[in-house]
Amino acid sequence: MITFTLQGPATLTLRASGTEPKLKYYLEVAGGKEGGAAAAELAGKLERAVAEELVRPEQHGLTRPA
Repeated sequence: MITFTLQGPATLTLRASGTEPKLKYYLEVAGGKEGGAAAAELAGKLERAVAEELVRPEQHGLTRPA
């Protein structure tokens, strides 16, 4: 398990599943002064960045479940 403290403020934890062949992640984003809409937008950006920059599904032959 590895936890990243990100700007925004946000926290991302990645871990391997203990029972299945998959990677799990937990993303927490605080709303701050801007509120829920800004937090949701930041969470979406961070989720895409995790897939593209950390997991790199195309490079490793991974696919998303249907």
